[in-house]
Amino acid sequence: MSGKGKRSRRRNKHKRKSGSMVGGWKLIKLLGQGGNGEVWMAAKEGKNNCAIKLLKSVDEVSYKRFLAETHVVSTTPVDGIIKLVDSNLPIDPRAEIPWFTMPIAQDLNNFIADMPLLDVAKHFIDLGESLSQLHALDISHRDIKPANILALDGRLCFSDFGLVKYPKKEDLTPKKRDVGAKFTMAPEMRRHASEANGKQADVYSLAKTLWIALTGEQKGFDGQYSSSSVLSIKHYHEDIYTTGLDNLFVECTDNDPQRRPTAKQFSSRLKEWIEINNDFHSRNLTEWLELQNSIFPTGEPSSASWTNIDSICAVLNEVCSSKSLNHMFYPTGGGNTLIGVSKAEESEMIALHICEKSAEIMKPKKLTYESFGADPQWNYFRLELENIEPSGVGGALNSEGTREALMEISPGNYVEYYHWDYNEYNGEPLPDFARPVDRFLCGAFVFFGTRSIYNRVSGTYDARHNKMTEDDFREYIQRSAEQHARDI
Repeated sequence: MSGKGKRSRRRNKHKRKSGSMVGGWKLIKLLGQGGNGEVWMAAKEGKNNCAIKLLKSVDEVSYKRFLAETHVVSTTPVDGIIKLVDSNLPIDPRAEIPWFTMPIAQDLNNFIADMPLLDVAKHFIDLGESLSQLHALDISHRDIKPANILALDGRLCFSDFGLVKYPKKEDLTPKKRDVGAKFTMAPEMRRHASEANGKQADVYSLAKTLWIALTGEQKGFDGQYSSSSVLSIKHYHEDIYTTGLDNLFVECTDNDPQRRPTAKQFSSRLKEWIEINNDFHSRNLTEWLELQNSIFPTGEPSSASWTNIDSICAVLNEVCSSKSLNHMFYPTGGGNTLIGVSKAEESEMIALHICEKSAEIMKPKKLTYESFGADPQWNYFRLELENIEPSGVGGALNSEGTREALMEISPGNYVEYYHWDYNEYNGEPLPDFARPVDRFLCGAFVFFGTRSIYNRVSGTYDARHNKMTEDDFREYIQRSAEQHARDI
């Protein structure tokens, strides 16, 4: 062994190849290797095949780290770490090969391949709980990264405790040496690893490892997470409700270690986020509230109105920014989900989109937001329309004279709807632009959250909002909200 303060590295001269024997274990195939060690699949009579880790490059520090790893994985009573099966820890590691064996496990990428997003996240709840148990024993992993997460018996586990820190362990990290994996390392582990809090660094690294698992971006990202950048989980999974996860990533990757949640809090909040995504009712009501907070970041008013057409389009596009968030009630009865808003070709008109190839055309007069206090499911948006003249296309008007069923054959040009049914116009196939439209001449639309009580009562599809004035409808909803509060 080298003298104190020196790191004379000596490679073990025993050559390993397939078929070689190490401590009664027969090496079958090389599974992986790093600067200090090799991992092989190995077989032994009367034992299941195992992974054997061999220390191939020996100095005082590398061997002490090897001993520390075997100590933790063999003595720590925590589920979720890959345990030892067998080991050889010689007094003189230059004379014989140090090794230990563990069950063969599956690497993270293969385990989660094609797994639904929420199932991947659910497995990280278990990891967070295991990490919390380790931290309760004052044990820090300090090298959490995808390569050190393995799946065994259907659950994810921590492996490779070569940089572990635990009570009374000799500090082997030089003061200016960084510790950890490049793409998941906490910033303090780059600057002053020997003095840094390993538990807080573990949470940082676990969060970045989760981000990698959810996005497939193996090189991770630098610095703190931001949901408003290309790092956003929404960028990779647009149909998932992400706010709770976004906030968790932001806090876990804070540059200030003191501001990060604990491992236990990581698991708890990840679980809450998954539960909301699996419960559409809770998710919808939560997103409906967040929509209002987004539109009114400095405080929610009891009422607000917009008359500018660009502002109306912008607000309504926020209303439909999350999938299935809203339900739109027509002035003629019935309802649908709004998926987009744009300016129409007719001057001062807008198009409400309910699917890719159709639209509702109208001239907006005013968009109003109404709020009713603590329960946001009663809050709604009401779109009042200007009265406009019919298009002049024959047979398009409904019996009440409020809506025209048309086909837009080219931008702003309307023809009879039946051409859509026959898929031709003037004997020619319809152009790609052609689409069916409803052109509204008057009335009002209202927009509620999909899981609001108003939308869950089928009777509200009778267009009652359009049979009342703006003030009367607000008073009607106010009474309903107050009655609901008393009933619960």
